[in-house]
Amino acid sequence: MGKEKKINIRKELEKMRKAVKDLPRTGNGDTIEAYWNVCCGDVLLAEENMRNQSREWENSSLAKEFLDIAEYLEGFDHKLDGLQAAAGRMADAVFDHPSLKLRIFKYRLLVLRRIECLHDCELSTTEDLESIIHFYERNIERADNGEFDSIEQEGILKRDPVEWSAEYERVIDDAGRRIDELLKGHPRGMGFCHEYWQTKEYVLRTEFGIDWRSPAAMNPGTMFD
Repeated sequence: MGKEKKINIRKELEKMRKAVKDLPRTGNGDTIEAYWNVCCGDVLLAEENMRNQSREWENSSLAKEFLDIAEYLEGFDHKLDGLQAAAGRMADAVFDHPSLKLRIFKYRLLVLRRIECLHDCELSTTEDLESIIHFYERNIERADNGEFDSIEQEGILKRDPVEWSAEYERVIDDAGRRIDELLKGHPRGMGFCHEYWQTKEYVLRTEFGIDWRSPAAMNPGTMFD
């Protein structure tokens, strides 16, 4: 058998976007599926960016497009299971955007509650997601108030609390594009994270006026590869 042709997700997503351009958001089955295809394409491209460790700054715009369409599709019961799964995957693909990630979490919670009402059941996922939402709300509020010492850490490894701030979230995509430019052609193998973090620290400090500490700086003694 011949080698299977790899799908160009980016090109396919552009085709899907053209297919829904000026398409009314009605309850027509073909229309629903056309918009659903764009949602799926957004998730797949965001995940590909993560795997390739490149263009991750693009994921926030993909997430916003996803949410815009997903909020329309939430009105159709037969799409709920797919939407909640897709929202979970999109949330996993969004970094450095706590407010945007919170929007995705809240959307997914809405869909999960719709599923619970539809099937007259309770999902353990809903309770877990509520806890995550409260955690994000607390940290975002503390960052907005400049209370960085009060920000709770997520997971074992510590992250710079400045990552919860609106100022950081506002510039991080532009910084990401600049970092990609500076690291163009650099091997994405063992030890790449250190080169990436050094470049990110430099770009944020010199071009955006933000002092940021890398995971290596925040977790002395921890080995990263």
